[in-house]
Amino acid sequence: MKPIANSLVDYLYPITVTLLFLGGYFLSLFNIKRVQKRKLKNIRKRDISDAVETDSPVDDQEKELKSHGAEGIEGRFSFMMKALPVLFFILWSLFVSIPYLGEIPTVYVSIIAAIVSVIAGFSLRPFLENLFAGVIISFFKSIKIGDTVTIDGHYGLIEEIGLTYSVIKKWNWIRLVIPNSKLLQKEIQNFTMNDHYVWTHVEFFVAPNVDLKLVKEIAHKVAKRSEYFSDVEEPTMWVMKLDKDAIECWLAAWADNPSDAWELRNDMRTQLYIELQSAGIEFHKLNIKS
Repeated sequence: MKPIANSLVDYLYPITVTLLFLGGYFLSLFNIKRVQKRKLKNIRKRDISDAVETDSPVDDQEKELKSHGAEGIEGRFSFMMKALPVLFFILWSLFVSIPYLGEIPTVYVSIIAAIVSVIAGFSLRPFLENLFAGVIISFFKSIKIGDTVTIDGHYGLIEEIGLTYSVIKKWNWIRLVIPNSKLLQKEIQNFTMNDHYVWTHVEFFVAPNVDLKLVKEIAHKVAKRSEYFSDVEEPTMWVMKLDKDAIECWLAAWADNPSDAWELRNDMRTQLYIELQSAGIEFHKLNIKS
């Protein structure tokens, strides 16, 4: 009876580890497929517009971007599903072999560990960092294809999210390629993370002796007259700073999306300059900034 009991004890650990890893594998596979399905559904139904409105030289750019994005999602998640069994097999092998490590000479264990450390630490480190970052980005909602963002002062559209890098199409159609490990560490201003609305504003300066009521009236009229103004709320003007040489003002108004917000700011800047000059209102500085 004792040999049988000892045999059962010997097999209990590898059987338990195997069952746990099988459960973990199928659960992970289910989650990967679920996230893939959700992302494909989202990209196909969402409205995608350029960071800045323009007559695109590409026919049906939105359709092309969605198609390219769907292919990228399928490629990334296909790689994950293919790599998952390999990863679980390696981890399973390591865990199953733990009870038998004492039988292997220490010098061999040290040599193997050193080789693995050198390969992973130096040769594959940049690739693995970007790969893991790509996997993390794939599962979280911080950025997705079609989002309008500002990264390191670059304003544009997330055009592609790969396994190791992502592509930002800037407002002037120049592509910015960012390694995913770097992208994961950067502060990202996402204009379309939850919705497309933007409460945008411009700053301008007027002389300290002007009639602020008249300035406010002109500012409101300028914002509401723009075709890119979203009539969800009245425009707002604030006096931000009172100096002896100038009054700093902000004019804010709603736009339906980041592209319209870009055009709305341009309209407000241009028309403010024209209307205030026509009304004889002096600027402290002949500039209006945003």
